[in-house]
Amino acid sequence: MRLKTLDLCWALQPNLPLLDFVLPGLLAGSVGLLVASGGTGKSFLALDIAISQVIGRPVADGLFPSTNQHKVVYLAGEESDRLLAERLRCMLTKRERELPTLQNLILLAMSGNDCLLVSRGQPTSLLNELENVAQGARLIILDPIRRLHDGDENDSAAMTQFVIALESLAKKTGAAVIGLHHTNRASVEDASSQHASRGSSALVDGARWQINLSTMNEKTAAVCGKSNEDRHNFVALDFVKGNYFSPRPRSWLKRDPNGSLKLVTLNKSQPKGKTVGGAHLIF
Repeated sequence: MRLKTLDLCWALQPNLPLLDFVLPGLLAGSVGLLVASGGTGKSFLALDIAISQVIGRPVADGLFPSTNQHKVVYLAGEESDRLLAERLRCMLTKRERELPTLQNLILLAMSGNDCLLVSRGQPTSLLNELENVAQGARLIILDPIRRLHDGDENDSAAMTQFVIALESLAKKTGAAVIGLHHTNRASVEDASSQHASRGSSALVDGARWQINLSTMNEKTAAVCGKSNEDRHNFVALDFVKGNYFSPRPRSWLKRDPNGSLKLVTLNKSQPKGKTVGGAHLIF
């Protein structure tokens, strides 16, 4: 029987455990999205999230608080072993490289390989293999989801089937699943909308949590006194969907020379009380 009735005696008992959040607003066993255009830094941020969960440090110097140490699986559909190794070397301090908990970071470099989790609307054997690898994981990151299915991104039925597969992965492992996805062309400079993602809205409708990244636009750069060249190092992070938490303001991140993103506070350079481009500026 596929239909399951909710046990009301269990649901209404007064001492149910607190909801388990992996990241602010992202429940364990649920599906989320990280959406950005190419080159914005979503893979760097995703890897920083993974590392931070494994060794128990804050994400991006304070974007998300530190947590207990957990197992994380990161499937990198476009990256090679060598590139992942280089990114790790840049993002970890010497002390962090020696931490035994780093063994709980499971990196799957899939560049040049078939990494379909769903084919023609059906789960593949690779999805079953990933479920086994991810047992006991707190978080699963899939980068990018376009590599993981062969359906039409604009087909709502195909995207619904893909979301169902990710929900099944989350349910069977107990982990939160974050899929990395690209913005549509119209949202390259402003990804502050839930529907800035490419393809059918069925994907974002099915996800329970979504954050978007976009490079600082020219208008905001002018307010903050940033040159056109320097603005490309600043990235806006918008919490565009959170079914299980209250709205959060836009955050700003700055790209360091190694490509990693760090939380920053912007200063404005014009009269008090002005907010431009969704940026929350301090005085």
